[in-house]
Amino acid sequence: MNMRAAPGYVNGFAPMLNLRDLGGWMAADGRIVRRGLLYRGSALVNLTEEEHARVDAFGLRLILDLRATGECAGRPDYVPDGAEYLRVSGMYNKNGEEVDFSPAGISRIMDQIQRDPEHFLSDLYVSMLFGNPAVHALVEHFARGHVPLYFHCTAGKDRTGVCAAILLALLGVGDDAIVQDYLLTNEYRAEIINNPPDEFTAESLAVSPDEWARMNGVDKKTLQETLAVIDERYPTREDYFAEEFGIGPEDLTALRDRYLV
Repeated sequence: MNMRAAPGYVNGFAPMLNLRDLGGWMAADGRIVRRGLLYRGSALVNLTEEEHARVDAFGLRLILDLRATGECAGRPDYVPDGAEYLRVSGMYNKNGEEVDFSPAGISRIMDQIQRDPEHFLSDLYVSMLFGNPAVHALVEHFARGHVPLYFHCTAGKDRTGVCAAILLALLGVGDDAIVQDYLLTNEYRAEIINNPPDEFTAESLAVSPDEWARMNGVDKKTLQETLAVIDERYPTREDYFAEEFGIGPEDLTALRDRYLV
């Protein structure tokens, strides 16, 4: 799907910001996710004056930053007047440490990927589904109606992608549409995906074109397998929402009535 033709396209931002509205996707009951309330993207850094003005116009109440501490150093978000800023790391390794996608952290991540290329990222995705403090913070603010809100990581693709999938699932959006939203990252980030810097193609780093594309984009299979884990562990998604987030049937109905039109 072309990013400009997608339901959540927001005009006036550089594509690399990977910024879009979660509104416009259709839920299973035929209603549509309301626009102008839920935004996803990359870190709000190095914005132009026009982009600052457009972010101001969102009227944000909350910015949830999913980056690790090291990723934020020297790269603070632009926070509009009236918006609360909250940082909660979105991914943790098995030792309980923040997964850091800063330049310094990337080298460690590459070592881990090379040791277990098939499972490293998918394991991190799955870990976000259960007991993740950032996801719980997002769902809590979302359920309380603290909108408009903007949630992001550094590139707005993996941690942000899992969070977006959970929010859309909560609203009853089907997996096909959830995956479509997720894959739009490859459209927004096409320039960097298709043009790796010379140092990454050098023999010393041995990063293949496919590896580079996955580092800078997203892969459908990873998200599909992540959603499948929920369905393997719970009879229904509603059971997952109730146990993981304390959102029972009545609360879920109220939530969907608030966010769907």
